[in-house]
Amino acid sequence: MSRFNPFDYFFILRPLILIPAWNFLLIGSFLASRHGRLTTDLFLGLLIYTFVLGGVYILNQIMDIETDRLNKKLFLLSSGYVTVKAAYIEMAVLWILAMILSVKFGVAFLVLIAVSIVMGVMYSLPPVKLKGKPVLDTLANGIGYGMINFAVGWLLYRSFEWSMFLRFLPYFLSISAVFINTTVVDIEGDRRASEITTGVFLGPRVSLVASTFIMVAAIISAYVQRDYICLIPAALSFPLFVYNAGYSLRFDKINRKTTIASFRLPGLLFTIITAFLYPWYLCVLLVVLVAMRIYYKQRFGMTYPTLAQG
Repeated sequence: MSRFNPFDYFFILRPLILIPAWNFLLIGSFLASRHGRLTTDLFLGLLIYTFVLGGVYILNQIMDIETDRLNKKLFLLSSGYVTVKAAYIEMAVLWILAMILSVKFGVAFLVLIAVSIVMGVMYSLPPVKLKGKPVLDTLANGIGYGMINFAVGWLLYRSFEWSMFLRFLPYFLSISAVFINTTVVDIEGDRRASEITTGVFLGPRVSLVASTFIMVAAIISAYVQRDYICLIPAALSFPLFVYNAGYSLRFDKINRKTTIASFRLPGLLFTIITAFLYPWYLCVLLVVLVAMRIYYKQRFGMTYPTLAQG
C-alpha cells in the first residue's frame, strides 16, 4: 500500500459525481438571479453543498466497502488508503462545517442543508437505506437533486417561497427519468447484492417505459414553463429513451450501450449549459478533470476519468 497522501482526502469526495450537483445548484441560482457572475454568496453556497454531498459520498463508500473491494473499484477506502475511522471523522467535519456556514443564509437555507444531510444518511444507511427501496430510490434522487439542490441555489439570491418547487418540477421529472435508467443497467449486480431498486422491482421493460413517460412529462412541464435550460437536455435525450423502451419491448432485453448513453447525455448537456450560463465554471471543470487525471495516474497508475469510463 502506498504511503499517506493528503490528496486522498479530497478525492474521496468523488469530485466527478459532484459535478451534477454543482450544475443543478448553479442552475437554481441562475433561475433566481438571472446572471452568471461568481459572487461571494455563490462561492460559499457551492462550498457548503460540496461539504454536504462530499460527506454523503463518503458514507456511501463506507457502507459499500465490501462490495467495492470485491468489484475492485472506489478503492481509497476498500483498499485501505484511507481508514474507515478517518473517513468517518472527515464526514463529520464536513457536515459540521456545512451547518455552521449555512447560518449566514438564514433558517430556510439551514433547514434545506439539514434535510440534504438526513436524506443522504437515509439513502445509504440501514434500516431505511433508500437506495435499496424501489420507487423511493427514484423519489430520493429526484427530490434531492431536482428540488432541494435547486432550492439551495435559489435561496442564495431569493427568499423561500413554496412556488419555487413548482418551478423545479421539470428538473425533478427529468432527473427521476434518468435515475431509473441507471438502475436498469445495474439490475444484475443489485440482485446479487439483494438490493431491490426500481429497476429490479419493475424489471427492465417496465422501467424503461416508465422512464420514457416521465421524460415526456419533464418535456411538457419545461415547455409550459418556457424553461429551455431543462427543455433542451430533456428533448435531445428523449429519442434515446424511446429507442431503449422500444428495444426492450421488442427483444425482451436491454441495449446496454444506448441505455448508458440515455443517462450520460442529459448530464453532459446540463454541464455544457451550466458552463454557458457561467463561463467561469468551465475553468473550474477543467481544473477538476485535469487534477483527477494527474492524481489517479500518479497515485494508482491508471487513466481516470476517461470518456469510456463505465
